[in-house]
Amino acid sequence: MANITSSSTSEATTPPIPSIHILCMEEKFITAWTTAAQTYNLPSINVTLHHDRLAELPSSVKFDAIVSPANSFGRMDGGFDDALSRAFSPKEDYYTLTRVVQERLYAEWRGFAPPGSCTMVDLETPPKRGALKPNDWGCRYIALCPTMKIPQNVLWDREVVYECIWALLASVGNHNRKVDRGDGNGKDAAIRSMLMTPIATGYGRWSPERWAAQTVLAMKHYAEAAENEEKWHALGPFKAVAHSEELDQTYKL
Repeated sequence: MANITSSSTSEATTPPIPSIHILCMEEKFITAWTTAAQTYNLPSINVTLHHDRLAELPSSVKFDAIVSPANSFGRMDGGFDDALSRAFSPKEDYYTLTRVVQERLYAEWRGFAPPGSCTMVDLETPPKRGALKPNDWGCRYIALCPTMKIPQNVLWDREVVYECIWALLASVGNHNRKVDRGDGNGKDAAIRSMLMTPIATGYGRWSPERWAAQTVLAMKHYAEAAENEEKWHALGPFKAVAHSEELDQTYKL
């Protein structure tokens, strides 16, 4: 486990970007992340890297949400989604999580979540499709961030990781503002920490370097937007081009 950066944020406020745990089964992803964080000047965000598997992640690691790299139809039976199904579905019904996720996707998207989007699934919603089992990490939400329609090579989709991470951060930000305002039924909880993996690097065939670069850039650009509202309201062409050019440089990684 390696702590990359830390920020001192009051418990009474929810930061623009929550604390992040990144689960890396291979050292090459840790190396890629460390390099990208230095290369692109990742701002002060609390990021912890874990060289581990989900099934072996200790209960001392706590997070409010976990990111599913998913597919557009919400089948939770391949790659990291398989690990999620094994962690959250009862042993006697492996597809419980798939049904819960697909019910939410149907309500939000009529069953097809476009790649690059983010859909928040509340694991404590009264089940219609079967009860999920408790987890030891305190995880309340799954953030569905599909990088592909179906399991396939997505090297051709050159910005899908950046789009997914931005959508994830925006979705979490909207969720937390709603909680802070007391909107809804008052039963939602703020997302102050989340766990993710190197998305699009399995079936998607992305390199560790491109994944890390686009994830860092999305976090960096989103933090700039969240902390400088007036500046981003008046974002001019030169600044927009500069952001685009930073992203363009990741295509060959």
